[in-house]
Amino acid sequence: MQMVRMKTNAHSMPTMTGLYIHIPICVSRCRYCDFYKLTPNEWDHVDLFLQCLEIELRRLPAGFAPDTVFVGGGTPTALEPRELATLFDCIHGSVNLTNGIEFSSEANPGTLTPDKLSIMKEGGVNRVSIGVQSFNDKALRLLGRIHQGDGAIEGFQMLREAGFGNVNIDLIQSIPGMAPAEVLADARRVVELEPEHISYYNLIYEPDTPLTHDRDAGRIVPPGDDEEADNYFAVKALLEGAGYGHYETSNFCKPERECRHNLLYWQAGEYFGCGPAAHSHWNGARFGNIRDVQTYCDRLLKNENPFDEMERLSPEEKARETLVMGLRLMEGVDLAGFEELTGFRVDELCGEAVEHLLAEGLLQRSGRRLALAQTALFIGNSVFSELV
Repeated sequence: MQMVRMKTNAHSMPTMTGLYIHIPICVSRCRYCDFYKLTPNEWDHVDLFLQCLEIELRRLPAGFAPDTVFVGGGTPTALEPRELATLFDCIHGSVNLTNGIEFSSEANPGTLTPDKLSIMKEGGVNRVSIGVQSFNDKALRLLGRIHQGDGAIEGFQMLREAGFGNVNIDLIQSIPGMAPAEVLADARRVVELEPEHISYYNLIYEPDTPLTHDRDAGRIVPPGDDEEADNYFAVKALLEGAGYGHYETSNFCKPERECRHNLLYWQAGEYFGCGPAAHSHWNGARFGNIRDVQTYCDRLLKNENPFDEMERLSPEEKARETLVMGLRLMEGVDLAGFEELTGFRVDELCGEAVEHLLAEGLLQRSGRRLALAQTALFIGNSVFSELV
């Protein structure tokens, strides 16, 4: 598949910049999710949050004009129509969007309405990522989702009727209780809908979530590693057979429909994150906003910084991170471009580990490129841990 090519600098590496905006509001809490968010009965001051988000956006550096914008959460579509309109007015009034080529927003099928989609469309959104996760009602109940399978299909159709021609569907694999045939049924249903992009993520048991407590108490039993891997490769084959290119370990798309914002992360681009718990990577520094919306607002109203952590990566640490992120892409890492960008040759940086992984058949080298081997796609994180 032809990969999207970003603007490049003298090092033949991407120079795109992005903006991520975190909306910390959800109608309810999914049982597997540990992203920072609050429900309306826990915190109901959305107007205050939007006021403070505008303050933070207006603090972005002069001249910052992101190529991509991604509004996530939480659930952006949990906002009421008036609040959603205020959000997009805030973005347009505070950020230079003249470079924008992709403006994405997440959406929950259980919170979509034609009015909200009209506001998103008028607000400049040209790509929507809809959190379906599964079409299996039993699995959706286990995950704590607020929609059912039929509602997910209706939400997707609503997006199409609203004129969105670039849609991603999120699916979660390895949901306890789903037989392999049910996993494939989910994938077939997605193919029938023909979205432009499909994200197929492994279910992660985050600390102190209800789903993790259920697993630890023996109330649910996750599928074994072999079954998970079999499901992953079966779904991969099905999606590729339907014309979806596998361009990143968990992402598939139709030609030229890669998610540019995520490519920015994987290809060493720089970005700002605004909103509570959002993270930034800019000019060699990595920093994250505080995970508390009221404190976030209080700090901004006092003209203080909203972030509570900052680190500056050493050149070697940044190079290792760039290598690992690049290896998430199926095309792998261009070794010459990597050296020009980071100042490190891969064999100097972690040559012994690379040679070991090549010998084990977990990495593969072809000409000037280094990539994950197909057999290692499902265990990529284990491979990456040897390189950082």
